[in-house]
Amino acid sequence: MTTEERSQPPQAIPGTFVFTGERSRRGYRLNKLASTLTDPANRERFRADENAYMEAMGLNAKEQDIVRRRDWKEMVEHGGNIYVILKIAATVGQTLLDMGAQMRGETLPQFLATRPGRQGHKAGR
Repeated sequence: MTTEERSQPPQAIPGTFVFTGERSRRGYRLNKLASTLTDPANRERFRADENAYMEAMGLNAKEQDIVRRRDWKEMVEHGGNIYVILKIAATVGQTLLDMGAQMRGETLPQFLATRPGRQGHKAGR
């Protein structure tokens, strides 16, 4: 790769979101909330009253809405880091596979059918 090629901005891949500094700043509150869910007591508080927990963490109305809707794709677009957003999913009983299916607009069986080696696999439910 030449110096000129390295200085060019990355090309967008359709359906993906580059985790830029601006996106990181926008997703700060969402990522902070998700990070707190590593603590079992916080997971219990979140499950007991999501609205109160999100309010206490300072999430704005839009952020609270995308968490309530479990819109994983919008959380990432908003600046959520997939590795910490996964903590929200796990807290509410969803897996990375569930997230992937929702992000692609597919059912879990449809999504699993597209995964190498997953054909005919039954999700652990």
